[in-house]
Formats: sequence, C-alpha cells, structure tokens
Amino acid sequence: MVAVRGLRLLKSADVMPTTAGISRRGLLAAVCLCVGLFASRAWTQPLWQEEEQRFRVGLKLFPACLGAVEGLEDRSAASGKLEIRIVYEGSDAIARAAASTLGGIGRIRGILLNVQTLSAESLDTEATPLGGIFVASVDVGGKRLRLWSERHRTLVFSPFAGDVEAGAVAGIHVADRILPFVNLPQARRAAVRFKPFFLEVAHRYE
Repeated sequence: MVAVRGLRLLKSADVMPTTAGISRRGLLAAVCLCVGLFASRAWTQPLWQEEEQRFRVGLKLFPACLGAVEGLEDRSAASGKLEIRIVYEGSDAIARAAASTLGGIGRIRGILLNVQTLSAESLDTEATPLGGIFVASVDVGGKRLRLWSERHRTLVFSPFAGDVEAGAVAGIHVADRILPFVNLPQARRAAVRFKPFFLEVAHRYE
C-alpha cells in the first residue's frame, strides 16, 4: 500500500486480480466493490475527500471499463502491449502511485499492460498509440479530455465529477449507488465501442 499526501491507494490485488479477461461477472463484482467502498465513507467527507474517494473507486473500475472495450487487442502498440497513460497536472506523486497500482494488474484480456505517467502538457503532443488514459488530477478536465480521446481514438477515463460531461469517454456516476458512467456521443467520436453487457449496467450520458 502506498500513501501520498494522505491519499490511501489500494494494493493491486485489492483493485482487480490479474486476469486474462474481464467478464460480465467480473464487471458486476467490481461495481459492487465500488459501491461499498464509496458509500461507507464518502457522504460525510469534505469535498477534497470526496474527490479522494472518487479517485480510489476509479482505480477499481478503470480496468473493468477497459476490459469492456470491443476490439481491445487491436489497440495494442507495435510491442504487443497496451499502452496506458496516467495523466496529471502539477505534482506527479499521486499519478506515480496510481501507475504502480494499475501496473500491478499485469494483463487485461490477456494483453500485457505498459503503464506510465505523463503530464497533461506532454499528452497534448504524445504520438504513441494509446490503449487507455486515466486522469489522476482533478484540474485536468475541460476540452482536453475530448481532444485526447478523439486524437488517440481511445478510452479517456476520469473519476472526477463533471469530467464525463466535459468530454471524458467514461467515469463514475454517484447517486443512490455507483455505476460506470459513459458519454456515448464522445465514445462514438473517439471510435470506442463497449460490450453490450457493460452498457447494460452503465449510466449513460447522451
């Protein structure tokens, strides 16, 4: 377990077991874990701690969302690995800890992961074919989210409030329970298609 400025990051085994595939059952299990994690503490916390909770839930849900992308194997780089970037603004400390956590998963649907951190400014000019982008800073949002997904034609996932509406392809929806949150118009613009079982459980922004 790694602690960064009071943020408790879960060990990789707590987030998602190493697996050759993300099944319908696996996705539902991930969502249920997220519900319990968030509901147990979040509603009595100040805003900054609510964002912390969203971040922790996002670390759990991102692998399941990525595993639900159709044609994921076609998104591998020339190395055969799925290139994942953890994007941040300002300090990279939390992004590095998140990269360690997500990198510990190893594979998704049998595809090796290469997880690296990258500043938002550097991602603006990144040329490597990317399999997924996880937003680790609350102040990264805005039109960049939309531009990254369209330029790289990939899943941009942000756990922070308002980012899915702003242009991230996916995130989390918090109401009486927590669900994956998908921006369907943006997913279409980014050429990201999700498996039907995922869309059945996801909250949709249209």
